[in-house]
Amino acid sequence: MEKGDLLSVLLMSPAMILIIIVMVIPLIYGAYLTFFDFQFGRFDPGTDFTGLLNYSTFFQDKTAIKSIINTILFSFGAITGELLIGTVIAVILYQIPRTVSFVLRPIITIPLLVSPIVVGLIWRYIYDPQGILYWFLGLMDITIEQFPGVTAKSTALLSTIIAHCWQVIPFVVIVLTAGLVSIPIELYEAAYIDGAKGFAMFRRITFPLLHDVYMVILLISGVDTLKIFDIIYSLTGGGPNNSTISVSIYAFNQAFMQNNMSYAMTLSVVAMFVTFVIFGIPFIRYNKIKYSGVK
Repeated sequence: MEKGDLLSVLLMSPAMILIIIVMVIPLIYGAYLTFFDFQFGRFDPGTDFTGLLNYSTFFQDKTAIKSIINTILFSFGAITGELLIGTVIAVILYQIPRTVSFVLRPIITIPLLVSPIVVGLIWRYIYDPQGILYWFLGLMDITIEQFPGVTAKSTALLSTIIAHCWQVIPFVVIVLTAGLVSIPIELYEAAYIDGAKGFAMFRRITFPLLHDVYMVILLISGVDTLKIFDIIYSLTGGGPNNSTISVSIYAFNQAFMQNNMSYAMTLSVVAMFVTFVIFGIPFIRYNKIKYSGVK
């Protein structure tokens, strides 16, 4: 206790015990169920063991494969939009007078305070053929046939990405603004004296110094988009014709609509593996290179 070794363990133990109870044990049990034919109200490990049947079923399930592809496309599309638009807004708020930015920042953060389910319902009305969006597009001679929104397979996924970006961009703006404030102003002054202006300053000063901030945003947004459920569920329900169905929605349908809990757990395990491969491994590798210099 005097050396502090045992004290640190004791201080961390309540949080570790909580994590084990609410995360590790359910995760292990969920992975265990993927090897059985588990249903609510009936489960006998001796007779319901199916081995790798659920995993082989997954690779033969076209809807499951489509849900994986849709989820990955949604993730990359949403992250790209969030980072690009969020960066532009954060830089603008950083450069405009403080009296103006103090007023605009609370307004910009409003979508972040709205429940994702409510966001989906809001955008359902926005995408209504008689709604404000098509009234605005009509001013530019763009009809519903040219941009059918959530009513067509070709644009439904893009429409859900737009709705998600509308809610999450304020988070990106807040984080990037904090990063911009931490950059010493002397660096910009020295660059300006050397003749750097506009995008050159951002490319050579701002972006390199915000690299760690972008990595944190990428990890958080990546995990958030790969487990997306609420906005898509309330906006399209996964339609039309499964064009926007995500892994989470498909697993929900299998578990609570089809009473196929073991297959839903299989979908969840696969989704977790995909998330780790796409975002977990690169982030671990990035930290390893940055802090230890080992490639």
